[in-house]
Parts: sequence; C-alpha cells; structure tokens
Amino acid sequence: MLSTPAAAQLATLFERACRLDVEALKPGNVGLHGDGHRMQVDDFIASAQAAAAPLCRPDATVGERIEDAMRATWQAVGCNTNLGIVLGCAPIAHAALHRNSNETLRASLQRTLAGLTVIDASHAYAAIRLAHPAGIGERAEHDVAEAPVITLLDAMQLAAHRDSIASLYASGHALVFDHLLPKYVAARRRWCSEAWAATTVFMFCLALIPDTHIARKHGAETARSIREKGVQMYVRLEQCRDPVMMQDALMAWDAELKSVGINPGTSADLTVVTAFLADVLDWIEGRREEQQKKKF
Repeated sequence: MLSTPAAAQLATLFERACRLDVEALKPGNVGLHGDGHRMQVDDFIASAQAAAAPLCRPDATVGERIEDAMRATWQAVGCNTNLGIVLGCAPIAHAALHRNSNETLRASLQRTLAGLTVIDASHAYAAIRLAHPAGIGERAEHDVAEAPVITLLDAMQLAAHRDSIASLYASGHALVFDHLLPKYVAARRRWCSEAWAATTVFMFCLALIPDTHIARKHGAETARSIREKGVQMYVRLEQCRDPVMMQDALMAWDAELKSVGINPGTSADLTVVTAFLADVLDWIEGRREEQQKKKF
C-alpha cells in the first residue's frame, strides 16, 4: 500500500480531473460555459474538494471510498453532483494505492474488482440511496433499498446493460482503457489542450453509446436521438483544424439541451474517469522514472 503522501497526490489528481469536467465545453452539462439543471459550477468544485480525500484514503476499501466520498459531497453541496464519477474512480484510486511492484494499473484494477465483497456493495448501496439518482434502484430484486446479498461486482454486472458506469465494473473498465483513454491522449496531443481533449472524449461518448442517464430519465428513444445528434457533432469536431471553430455550435446545442432538461450525465462521468485514469497513469510512470534514476 502506498503512503499517505502518495494518497494526497492521488487526491490532487482526482480534483484536477473534476476541475477539467467544468472547464471542458460539454453540451448539456454544467461548466464554465454555463450553469444548468439547478446546479452551478461551484457545486461541482466543492464536491470534488470534499470527495477527494475520502476517495483516496490509503486504508479504505472500495465500498468505503464510495460511501464516504458521497457523504462528504452531500454535506458540502446537498445534491448529487458526482455519484457516477465517484463510482467510476473509486476502483482506480484503490488499484493505484494497492498496486504491487511490477504490476500494471490495469492488472491491479482487475484484481481490485475481483475482490469486491458484499460489504462493498452495502457501502455503495448506501451512497446510491443518499444520492438518489434518476432511475437507479428500480429493480424487483437486488434493489439498492434493500441490504445486499451479492458482491458489488455481481450487482454491477446485473446493472451493466442499463448503466455505463456499472458496465465499467463488469468489463474491468475496458471502455475507458481501450477506447476513451486513447481518444483523450490523442486529442490532448492534437489540440495541446486538456479541456478540448475532454470535450472530444465527451462527444465521442455521446456518439458511441446512448447516454444511460438520459435513457433512465427521458427514455431510450430520447437517448438514441441525442446519440444521433452526437455522431454529427463529433464528426464535425474531428474535421476541424481548430476546435474553437466548433464552439458556437456546441454552445447552441448546450442551450437546446438545457432548455428541455436533458443532461448527458453519464457521458460526463466517463469523461472524468478517463481524465483521472490518464493522470494516474502519467503519475505512476513519473514515479517509475524517478525510481530508476535513483538506481544510478
């Protein structure tokens, strides 16, 4: 297990990824480009600051990270600003802190997910009940309102078909590692901007799969319609020599989505998870290089 200073550095990386969430122009989401859905940018910044330390505590289990981060968030802002982010990032934080020497982060994450317990599920259920997101927990069995009898991984596997964050657990975060992270790294290099790289990942998410937050709240047909528009907007963004050329079109879509209360929240959560993973991998590589220098 890594030290408390390492956990503090990890918490800083989490806050940084959450800060990027509001810096990036993501149509339909709260950001520096505009508030919405009865929430403000300050709510998201305060949430990140409150959740970072409990999420990255050295001695916590995955379930404890999730519940403690959500309780800290609720105490800070009194609303659900980051449940999907916390659920997606908690296993990454745990894997980074408990990674064995010579073990990749992805292998450590697989081991973390495989080791999830019923107690982890109990903590996560408590966090979900506290946040009370739209459509979550409406099941005939294994409902979050009841005490869990299956592990958190089992619960996520059951929900994977209707929730993209749950699908991360079921697949070992394959969507992020195999698709979103390469897109983020390439866009960051291309645009020389982490904010526009995050916008690119967000738009790619919208184009790739229907946003499950939209589907739960507004129905599958609306989610498919937003995806179709997302494909068009993403193709236009990729064809730009400079992403600023898309700013007006993205802002217009932002206003349109917010006017009808549509928030592509899961796509935003996946964007933050991607940015956090990218920073953690860079941090691990930096630590490895420092250790190698000390040998000479």
